[in-house]
Amino acid sequence: MCRLSLFLVFNLLFQNIHRGSGEYFQTIIVQPKSVEVPVGETVILDCSVFNQYGEVAWCKDGHCTMGRERPLYFIPRYEIIGDKQAGINSLKIRNVNLDDDGIYQCQIGRTVEAREVLSNFANLTILIPPDQISINYVPPGVVISGKEFRIKCEVLNTRPAPSFTWQTPPNTQIVNVSQETIPMTTDSKLLKSISTITLIVDTNQHGQEIKCEATHIALNKSLVSTTIIAVDYQPVVKITLKPTQMYENKEYWFECIAEARPPITELVWKTNSTILQRMSPTLDGRYSLYLNVTRQMHNQHLSCSALNSAGVTEDIVVLNINYSPEFKSFPSPYTLARLGDPLILSCIVDSNPMANILWTKNGDFVGGGNQYQIPEVHEDDYAVYACIATLGGHFTKIIASTKVHPPGPPHFYPPQRVLASKGSEVLLKCQLENDIEPISAFWIFKNSTLVNSLKYTIIPARDVKTIPRYEIGLIIHDVQTNDFGEYECHVTNQYGTEFARIRLEKRSSRLLMQLATYVCTLLLLSLILFSSYLCCHQACRAEKKRTTIRRMRRVQTWLKSKPSMWIHNLAAAEKIPLTVYDVNSGVTRTTLDPPVDIVECYIGMMDKQKNHHLNRPLLPPPPPPPMTSLFTRMPFCDDDQSEQIYETPDPTSWHIDV
Repeated sequence: MCRLSLFLVFNLLFQNIHRGSGEYFQTIIVQPKSVEVPVGETVILDCSVFNQYGEVAWCKDGHCTMGRERPLYFIPRYEIIGDKQAGINSLKIRNVNLDDDGIYQCQIGRTVEAREVLSNFANLTILIPPDQISINYVPPGVVISGKEFRIKCEVLNTRPAPSFTWQTPPNTQIVNVSQETIPMTTDSKLLKSISTITLIVDTNQHGQEIKCEATHIALNKSLVSTTIIAVDYQPVVKITLKPTQMYENKEYWFECIAEARPPITELVWKTNSTILQRMSPTLDGRYSLYLNVTRQMHNQHLSCSALNSAGVTEDIVVLNINYSPEFKSFPSPYTLARLGDPLILSCIVDSNPMANILWTKNGDFVGGGNQYQIPEVHEDDYAVYACIATLGGHFTKIIASTKVHPPGPPHFYPPQRVLASKGSEVLLKCQLENDIEPISAFWIFKNSTLVNSLKYTIIPARDVKTIPRYEIGLIIHDVQTNDFGEYECHVTNQYGTEFARIRLEKRSSRLLMQLATYVCTLLLLSLILFSSYLCCHQACRAEKKRTTIRRMRRVQTWLKSKPSMWIHNLAAAEKIPLTVYDVNSGVTRTTLDPPVDIVECYIGMMDKQKNHHLNRPLLPPPPPPPMTSLFTRMPFCDDDQSEQIYETPDPTSWHIDV
């Protein structure tokens, strides 16, 4: 310090001598320094002047209103301290607050002897610790697995800005960290500091903690705020149940499992772009689909798509459907081929799995594959060829045939004679193979060509789709005697003309009489058969009744020799009179109330015994039942109209003693 003072003294003397103006030089040898002070503390800003001639003035934020006098009576907390004669003009501020925060400067005023001198600027920063810290998601505030999201950490009412430190879960990808500091209000010196972190997480970080730590010079302990990551993720979808083998036109069960956060809002089953079913969320996350598969669905993508606010996810299976063979193309029913020309017959079959294709000639196997080729047609090659597609299993084979013949005039199907009644309307038809399309057709009757008139209506040649043939028709109105006879149907194609004869005959009335005779005969036979059935049925009932009466008479005669019957229980050694013979009526009745005809009862018991193939009227007794069983009700005889007195649960324990 002494060396510095000596250096300054010699420097000033040198400058004064050099100037030669007689002006004294004053300078600030101790500059004020920037300082940070907690609120409520006392701070001293130094300002020491060598060779001071002028008055000191302290300036704050460009306003130089302090220091003209000591002490500063108009600013009670401010005081200029130090020995003025020694050039010490330090500014002391007690109990500092936010109003004291600013930029300070020490100025020594101009005099006659010396020019003014200014100190460096000193920044007085009042330390205001933050009063709160918070952590929040930046809108939209949704954390989606695999996508960027932002979290901000805010510290309010502080000065200066704090330092932020983030702690994130392991394997979290930090994309960016930024910090922003702004005033709390427009003219406020208090600050709001915001640190924003950009992250990418996945479902493994769900439920873990993110921590924001803010450190401040005025705080001995950091402020900490935490938040739990709630990761929203797109649905996890899996088709868990699907048939291993599928056949067309059958229903199969598919099941899809979907889970997500937040829960899914909708699940959609689709084949390619066709929506099959929309389903609402279920509690167990399982979604079933019953699908009737068709051949058109083969190789289509069956997808299970789940939707939530995080996105859409789907799982796809390719449908492999077994379906029966079906011709996509096959030969026409007739194929024209000239002698010596090559011939190729082809048929394309759609099936899954691929079908076996065989070719036959007039029923004999001649080859396989999609095509059958004849390099040069000979006379014996004119035949009926068939393309047979087989798949095995429960699939039916399919056959497409074609008749190969040389080109020529029309070929007619054998015509049939036509019957018509006088005065009626009749249709004559001639049919020909549809190998070559006819060019023209006309009808001839009795050497006259027929034309459309009130008598005749000619139907031009038309292709009958249901059967592979062409058909030409002639309608004859109001048939008369002179209309019966032979009609000629002439047809021309590009290879020639051919005709067929159709005979129109009068329908005989004998046919109607024969039909009426057949109907009458059938009705008569039906009546005879029904009468025979009724007679047999009545005879059987009468014979059965006579047999029953004979049996009853034999039993009644037998009972007359017995004055009474006894029923006794072998176990209880109990004997009860069962029957009494009534001399007046000649009928043996039970002693029960009301009386029961013992003959009918006995006959019924014997019938039951006969039906069960028993040789005795009643079976041998089983082991004795307990005495309490005697009071359990079970009818002895099959008579629902009577109120029996003596009953037992086991009728075989009671015997009839005659």
